[in-house]
Amino acid sequence: MARIQIENLTFYYRDYYNPVFENVTLDLSTNWRLGLIGRNGRGKTTLLKLLSGDLKPCGGRISTAAPAELFPCPVDEKYPLTMDVMKESIAGLKTMEDEMAALQERTDEEGTDRLQEILGRYLEAQGYQMESLIRKEIFLMGLPEALLSREYASLSGGEKTKLQIIMLFLRRSALQGDALVLLDEPTNHLDRGGKEILRDYMQRKKGFIIVSHEREFLDAVTDHILSINKTSIELEKGNFSTWEKNKAQRELFELRTRDRLLREVRQLQRRSEQTRGWAEEANKQKYAFATNARTNGSRAYMRQARRSEERIRSDLAAKSELLKNYEQAGELPIEQEDTQETVLLDVKSLCFCYGGEPLIEDLSFSMEKGDRIWLKGENGCGKSTLLKLIAGALKPRAGTVFLPDGVKISMACQEPVWNRGLLRELVKDRARRRSIEVLCEIFDLDRLKLGSPIETWSSGECKKLEMARILSEKNQIILLDEPLNYMDVYFRRQLESAVLESEPTLMFVEHDEGFGRRVANKVIEMGRTGGSFRRIPQRE
Repeated sequence: MARIQIENLTFYYRDYYNPVFENVTLDLSTNWRLGLIGRNGRGKTTLLKLLSGDLKPCGGRISTAAPAELFPCPVDEKYPLTMDVMKESIAGLKTMEDEMAALQERTDEEGTDRLQEILGRYLEAQGYQMESLIRKEIFLMGLPEALLSREYASLSGGEKTKLQIIMLFLRRSALQGDALVLLDEPTNHLDRGGKEILRDYMQRKKGFIIVSHEREFLDAVTDHILSINKTSIELEKGNFSTWEKNKAQRELFELRTRDRLLREVRQLQRRSEQTRGWAEEANKQKYAFATNARTNGSRAYMRQARRSEERIRSDLAAKSELLKNYEQAGELPIEQEDTQETVLLDVKSLCFCYGGEPLIEDLSFSMEKGDRIWLKGENGCGKSTLLKLIAGALKPRAGTVFLPDGVKISMACQEPVWNRGLLRELVKDRARRRSIEVLCEIFDLDRLKLGSPIETWSSGECKKLEMARILSEKNQIILLDEPLNYMDVYFRRQLESAVLESEPTLMFVEHDEGFGRRVANKVIEMGRTGGSFRRIPQRE
């Protein structure tokens, strides 16, 4: 077991000065199962990149004898077959095998020495056991062993995600167990079954730091939590629920005393100003009977006033500190233009193919004003494709998508439309830009961030901007493609409360079962070649 020591870490992006970390000191173990949490833009991904060496501190240092491996990770694809790609990516094993095969043909001393040197590295990296270890991990990850014989380039995104995680843990094994695995939002885009398989797999592992906003997943796989707060970083033993319980107790205390503290802060500020005024006035006055004694009235009073002000300032700082990490989700408005139409969308006998293979076949349904339709199904069954067909970004092979005249659609994509440049350049209309800025502030994006290049933002911050983009548009239908990916728990609560309060006409793809059950009133169960439509019973 190795230690990772972070001492007085300071970091900011040089092209955009805004401190991400200032004088952070932590002591971590490579044997922990550590969950890294915090609101979007607090520096979670940045911290992982600092630990992996992809970024260098601007001040302080990070010291460890163990390497850190970051997911998503680069994959060496110079060999086509998946088994060879994995062996090469884990420890360069396939290259070693090829070199040893070539050296075995040589009989000279130099060739023999080179063969022995490579063989030693191969044995140290568990080369002879690696194929069986890969097959074992493939089974634990719920993947078919047959895909090891397929070309890596032909695999789906979900399959590649799972294989990359396997590679990182086997690389840890090849390095004798001291490597730290860093996982940045590994559950994104995975369906419910995929998340459950990954959860079960991670429960068997240790020696990792994982970024996630999914409470149930973190509860199942972590034994420590590192929380990046507004003004501090906290490390606690336990899972997410343990951390949240402790945080709730602290916030309950702060909520109960918040008004009193604010009153006391204002009173202390007035007292500080008043004391300073008295001291200045005393300094101006002349005392007719002043002496050289230590108790000279004017001087003694001034010293007493200064000591009193120092105590007041100390008390003021202590009381103000109690409110610094208080988190609050602002109320999110969702406004749609009214329409006299009852049926806003009518889909009939819709068909779509990818590469000649049917993805959606003979799908029919209608969407009425106030419907909140949840598109459910496994990865690859056509949910995102259906949204694009409705939005007009794709054309169906057969069937129709009918919208009454004047009905407008706004769609938030999985990958944000705005991913580079400055907001003021992307939105010239001042009224709309102000609307977007207000929404971003509700999402906890500060004004300094809104003036920076979007390419410097975190994935969660870009996703929040995507939501602000579509909510600032005039529409009668909103389409959301996995809106909770990368999003912190406060955004999730904001969006859920806003949907339940405003009851917009909405269609969404989401793998978060709890969110879907709470906000939807209709469901389309997507299959490999179609979908079935049903209404969710109204909640009492």
